[in-house]
Amino acid sequence: MSGRLPVAVITAFAAALLWAGPAIAAEASPDPASPTVWLKGAFGRVSGGSLLEPATAAPDGRALDAWMRRAPLELTADVPLGEAATLSVVSRPLDTGEEHRLSDGAAGFFGPDRPGTHLLIATIDSPGVAATEHAWLVEVPDRSGGPELLWEIPGPVALLGPASGEVQGVPGHGCYAYLCVEAGLRPPAETIEPVRVDVGQAPRLRIDDGSAVIHWQGRLEPVGQPGVPEREAETTFVDDPSAAPVLVGLEPTSAGEWLLEVRVDYDRERGWQWFLFRLITE
Repeated sequence: MSGRLPVAVITAFAAALLWAGPAIAAEASPDPASPTVWLKGAFGRVSGGSLLEPATAAPDGRALDAWMRRAPLELTADVPLGEAATLSVVSRPLDTGEEHRLSDGAAGFFGPDRPGTHLLIATIDSPGVAATEHAWLVEVPDRSGGPELLWEIPGPVALLGPASGEVQGVPGHGCYAYLCVEAGLRPPAETIEPVRVDVGQAPRLRIDDGSAVIHWQGRLEPVGQPGVPEREAETTFVDDPSAAPVLVGLEPTSAGEWLLEVRVDYDRERGWQWFLFRLITE
């Protein structure tokens, strides 16, 4: 955003399962006999779990939202898929357990067509080592359509404040899943719903869908307070994405009005977004 709002232009990504945002370097599995495998879709990029503990959406363990029936999905791994290893993918609806084959060798494939919760299982068979299984819990809503439907995936919204008085941020530009959004000029401060915090209190950020962030950065700008400096801060959560980060370093230092611009980088490589808030301190 930085300083520009609301939405003016929406641009679709090229038809690929890639999105903007900070990519997290994938560490190779320490055991070469047990490769790390990731599943990519509308829910982001998630490494597989076991059949007993399939991968879900942290921190609350929700099934990964495929967004639509027959959603395009893609597997990546720290071993060459289709070259030094063979690959197969099946799905098992939790209500019936009936197995459906989704892929025989192709890393890119379409997800389940049947609405409901599915266990997706990828089997990797590399020469000279035992075959390994990697599982994800995926929720398929009763929504169908072509690739253009992916452009309609709404990004989550940031909430700010003490828990008793959270306010939704005004979204600025960013990229989420398959779309990038360019924003126009930011709105007048008086039109933004205020967040009330105490002087010296660092506000708490939360994502409305319960998911986590891997990084935030922000700028706190005083309004009508001559001589009071702006404040900037940022924090990265390398190993443990945060579901409710406290914006340490962005505490208002005096009573009055402040504008706070915050960029959040979502976990699972889903993208990033700027948000604008108005703070009132007493």
